Parts: sequence; structure tokens; C-alpha cells
Amino acid sequence: MEMPITRSKNAIIAKNGFEAEKSIVLQEDVKETMETYFQSPIIRITRIHGKKYDLLLTFENGTKTTVQNKDGCGKGRGWSVDRRSLDLFKDEKLIVLLTSLCIMKGKGTERPLVLDAISKKVIQMCMLGDDPPVYFTHTTSNKGNGRIKTMSICRTDTLMEFMYGTLYENMLPKRTCVHLNPNCYLQRKGSKKDTRADDIQMKFTFTEELDALFIPIFPKP
Repeated sequence: MEMPITRSKNAIIAKNGFEAEKSIVLQEDVKETMETYFQSPIIRITRIHGKKYDLLLTFENGTKTTVQNKDGCGKGRGWSVDRRSLDLFKDEKLIVLLTSLCIMKGKGTERPLVLDAISKKVIQMCMLGDDPPVYFTHTTSNKGNGRIKTMSICRTDTLMEFMYGTLYENMLPKRTCVHLNPNCYLQRKGSKKDTRADDIQMKFTFTEELDALFIPIFPKP
């Protein structure tokens, strides 16, 4: 008798996120709402992989813009927005702190102070990359059929102003994580079946203060 396949909570969140992306591409009423917001007909919505944005919107007038979408409540442990090997963080003090807290599961004794200037660079690297999205969208979707139920939108520069403005003066060590601000922290990937379990991932949580930055656009107000 075959055992049922079980998925981790992170895998379920990722799957729901992919389904939400597909629904944005295919759901005509969502497309119409986005056309109203951008005040231009959209001729194509393309799903993108390997970038810091999920969607490329092409407008009838030839212009384009990019969107990073996050689906679900974003509470608790939040969404994963990046993963990379420890050495790619480059800053020596940060690598020591991540090793002590994340890799050694809180058993390391070294806790160097890592200033907010480094936190800002880490957020830029992990959330924006070299080709950042112009907008972030937040959706909730029906987990049965994948249809989008709500969507709100925020310009990336507005979101980043908030993220930078709430940085701790020094990164905040908590158990096995390193917190940059109340909405953002770093932890070890840690999956037992993952060959890169020692990668560091950035998690992003959606608080009420952050939600207030997003403009509801679907369903139409």
C-alpha cells in the first residue's frame, strides 16, 4: 500500500503562490482590475522565473512593468523571498553571526554587532536583486480552485522606504534566527531532504502596518 505524499507547510505556501500567479495571468476580471489601476489596456501578462519579480505586464502602448506577487496571509513564519549560500552574504561579521545563530542552531557563542547599513544591503540583495520589481502585489486565493479573491498593490519604492525605516540599529539575534526589522529575518533553510540545507533564507512577514501600504484593487472598491 502506497503511503500518501505529504507536503511541508513551506511547500504548500510555494504551491499556492504558483497557483496564484497562474490565476493572475488567466483570470479576466483580475486583468481588467489591473488595467483600471494602471490606466492602460494590458495585452499580455507573462510569468517569469529566475528573477525577483514573478510577472511581466505588457501594455497596449508598448510599455512594460514588473510585479512580485505574494499570496496568502503572510503571518506567522511569513513568506520566503530568497535563499543563498552563506558565503554570498560577504560581510565578515554577518557571516559569523549567521554561522553562530543559524548554522550552529543557536549554539555558537559569537554575537558580533551588525549595523543597519548592512541590513539595508541585505534587504536590497535578497528582496530586490539586480533587476527589482516595480510593484509588489498581495493576493488571497481560493485554495480549492485557485481563483484570486482579493488583490492589493504597492510600489516597490514605497515598500522599501518602510522596510529601511524600520530596521533595527543592529541586527537582532533570536534563538536560531537573525532579525533585520519586525518584518524580515534570516534563518537556515534546514530541510532534511535538501542537499543545500545550510543555505540561508530570508523570510518576510506581513503585518498590519505593512498591509496599510497596499492599495486594494480587487474586487473593485
